[in-house]
Amino acid sequence: MAVKDFGTRKLRRSWVALAISTVAVAGTLWAMGFTGVDFLQFERENALLPPPSAAQAARYRPLAQAEWRIVHANLETRLDQRNPLELGAVWATRKGQICGLVNGRGSFGGLSSMVRFYTVDQRPVFHQDVDHIPFQHAWFQCRRDQYVMLHAGTAEPGFCGSELGRRRCFNTKGGVRQ
Repeated sequence: MAVKDFGTRKLRRSWVALAISTVAVAGTLWAMGFTGVDFLQFERENALLPPPSAAQAARYRPLAQAEWRIVHANLETRLDQRNPLELGAVWATRKGQICGLVNGRGSFGGLSSMVRFYTVDQRPVFHQDVDHIPFQHAWFQCRRDQYVMLHAGTAEPGFCGSELGRRRCFNTKGGVRQ
């Protein structure tokens, strides 16, 4: 292929270089499109699940509350607190699993404050009970499927999520105390 350089001389370009450049550009565009489609599929699969309709909530709430009474008793037994349990947000998933936060208050060998839990066969499972990755995976599934709310409260783990922490911690936005 001859390319004129401002009409003064002729340069010969290789068809091989043009073909390689075309393949590289087409491959890059295909990879970008594939990555975008893959990302959208990932987001769709891991998005928050929709809340129940009013009829579904009315039908499922009594079952979830009955399950919660058993789990609450198991939590009290497991944590062995002198004071009543301080609960954060607690909810039931579509599969009947109870998930939430509870103030551990020294039950785990130190001041642990709000800790996450989920249930397996009506028994609470805490982070120190299982390996890190299985716990995080199960907790992620719990967070995305908040079907029936059983106890309104904070979803923030740690000291600032507890009652004492709310009195001592403060919110900031852009480094300014609110």
